[in-house]
Amino acid sequence: MTATYVPPSALKSRLMTALGLQSGNPSHEAVYLAVKAECATAYEATCGNRANLRPEFSRIVDKFTYNQMKESAIDNAIIQIYRNAQPNVRLWYDSWGVDGTSSNFIIRWFLYHLFRNRDARNDRKAKSMDFHADDDDEDSE
Repeated sequence: MTATYVPPSALKSRLMTALGLQSGNPSHEAVYLAVKAECATAYEATCGNRANLRPEFSRIVDKFTYNQMKESAIDNAIIQIYRNAQPNVRLWYDSWGVDGTSSNFIIRWFLYHLFRNRDARNDRKAKSMDFHADDDDEDSE
């Protein structure tokens, strides 16, 4: 089943539908969490290298946003995530019809949401509502 493209800002429910996965189905949620875990590792590595920031954001201390990163850094992270994917996750990518290029919208979606849910805009919400407990609130953008 080739997945239908969804933009990075789409809700989790829309991505799940595009991938043929159902929220609440334990085996489908396991697939989602496996992909998310691999993307989280690359997210940390990308944020850990200040050379990945666009020059105009070089003075920011931490809590980077997706848009503060160089496009090439995001593209390289996508390629590395695919290249380093565990065999079971790679099978899902292949079944969804995506490859190891920067056009892999599934990995891009996960990276976007990792940035979105961990950037400084969420600090106040995180402190008051334990926002980061799951990192993919169904209503997050």
